[in-house]
Amino acid sequence: MVSRYHVILVLASVLAVLSIAAIVTLIVLWLTVLTPFEDYSLVIDAGSSHSTIFVYKWPADKSDGLGTTSRVSQVISREVAGGPISSITDTTENGTRQYFNAAMIECLNVIPSNRKSRALIFLGATAGLRLFNITSPDYINRLLNATRAYFGTLGVLFGAPEFQVRIIDGSEEGLSGWITANILLHQLYDNNVPLQTYGVVDMGGASTQLSFIAPQATSEHYLMNLFDTDYDVYSHSYLCYGQDQLRLIYQGQLVQQANGLISIDDPCLQSGYIQNISYSSISGTACAIGRLTTPTGVNSTSLITFRGTGNYSACQELMRARLNKTACSTNGNCSFDGVYQPIPISSSLKFVAFAAVFYAFDTLAPFVPISSDSYGNYDLSTTNLTQIKAAIATVCNQPWLNVTNATRFRPFLCFQTMYHWTLFEYGYALTESNIKNFQIVNKINSNDIGWTLGYMINQTNHLSPEYRPSRLLTQAEFIGILICFIVLLVISLIVLIGAIVIYKRQENPQTNDQM
Repeated sequence: MVSRYHVILVLASVLAVLSIAAIVTLIVLWLTVLTPFEDYSLVIDAGSSHSTIFVYKWPADKSDGLGTTSRVSQVISREVAGGPISSITDTTENGTRQYFNAAMIECLNVIPSNRKSRALIFLGATAGLRLFNITSPDYINRLLNATRAYFGTLGVLFGAPEFQVRIIDGSEEGLSGWITANILLHQLYDNNVPLQTYGVVDMGGASTQLSFIAPQATSEHYLMNLFDTDYDVYSHSYLCYGQDQLRLIYQGQLVQQANGLISIDDPCLQSGYIQNISYSSISGTACAIGRLTTPTGVNSTSLITFRGTGNYSACQELMRARLNKTACSTNGNCSFDGVYQPIPISSSLKFVAFAAVFYAFDTLAPFVPISSDSYGNYDLSTTNLTQIKAAIATVCNQPWLNVTNATRFRPFLCFQTMYHWTLFEYGYALTESNIKNFQIVNKINSNDIGWTLGYMINQTNHLSPEYRPSRLLTQAEFIGILICFIVLLVISLIVLIGAIVIYKRQENPQTNDQM
């Protein structure tokens, strides 16, 4: 007859074995699946002059697979060799593979193998492709489809190709840049006071964006809920007002004013510098449509020579002419070209400017003079508009022969800085008080600043749940389950040992009596 002690022995033994098996399984899961407790995402900024791949990570146990946690950080970024994505001529999967692959492999290699299949990938094409989509929509459609086909071979989480690879509109780019800046500056999750957030100026090659908190705005404003706080953000993107496209329009208008001459004085080029450019490069962009007419004596094959005269005052006058204020004559809340903007902008509002603004100001800084912090960023609280304008005048009036260590962008520093600061003061109506609250930044806590981080946070939030990473055990849940099985193992061992001791005593009663 089976005694109850035999039953207890068997049950305790089975429970102990199962507990050990569960503990071993959990440890294996920890080593192969659960750790690191991080999720990853790749975001490609397909801009007008180049493409850059960013890799981000965040604690997976804080966000259920979404990049909405405040603890997102950049792992690496790699620029794709070969210029902008629009330089791809072979619009097939193989063509996009050849364009992306070297940089993509390097980025994928930093993602742990057990996280790769969970890593979301996004490509956002900005103003450069917005313009191409106007003139060459069939080419753009083939290019995006080829990119989607290539991404589908990478082994990452790519379940919604149309959503994850697309051209983003200007307001989305501006709002994403605003989110990036404010999350990196700890103004969203840690602070949650909308009026203390930073405004953002983002200057690209084909467009520029202005975004700032504006609860009083009546147009061009977007209500976002981030970390359980509502933010009413004004954001506008000025297509064709990126510094490269604006320069082409500026040069085209110089050609129009020259009445057929192909050797033209340019006050925004330094004295003695010569630039030769084909007229087709000026007139062939989407931004030229409706803005330029080809003068008599000039055709698409004409080679135009721009001779630098380095004249600060004349350059400033021409820059102001690019920002059409006449359409704002009856409306005080207007920047230029009839675009609505709340004016004045609060003097207490802080701003960050980045991208092309940083690169131009970084070269201008020694003329101000102003020094940068350890990340190369500039705080303008110690300078003023008068000093900045004086520095621009020094650059513009400096003969090209006196320039040393010139990079390929240096010839256009006069034009770029004149445009940027005319846009800020004259176009956006920023005051001296606003400029005192300006920071011109390249990195924040080792993170590149741009629209990609904010875009990733928004996209993972809006992506349909079926395309998101599957939920894993959180670290707290794992520890809790592990402790439960350890306690269960200890209890089963105590019961097992106790049952064995009692059973042996009952089997040998004479021995116990003699003792």
